[in-house]
Amino acid sequence: MYLEDILGSKTKVRILYTLFTSGQDNFFEKELAIECGSSISEVNRQIHFLVEFGLIIYQKKGRLKIYRLNPAHFLYKPLKDLFVSSVQ
Repeated sequence: MYLEDILGSKTKVRILYTLFTSGQDNFFEKELAIECGSSISEVNRQIHFLVEFGLIIYQKKGRLKIYRLNPAHFLYKPLKDLFVSSVQ
């Protein structure tokens, strides 16, 4: 079974990979899109589900959207182990 089958899209996998492996805590929506190699609209469409699921925390400052991982989520540790081990 592939991770994109579980999460539903390659973009969601790229978003999580970027958030877990970048060493950066917060990403503006545009930064995340650039890092993922996706359009802002595609990131916005896919990240919505990860925010609803509680794995990603969303914050808005003015017109900017800021995203970060939720370390309190029950899947945080297993996904972090998965993504970080894939980098090494």
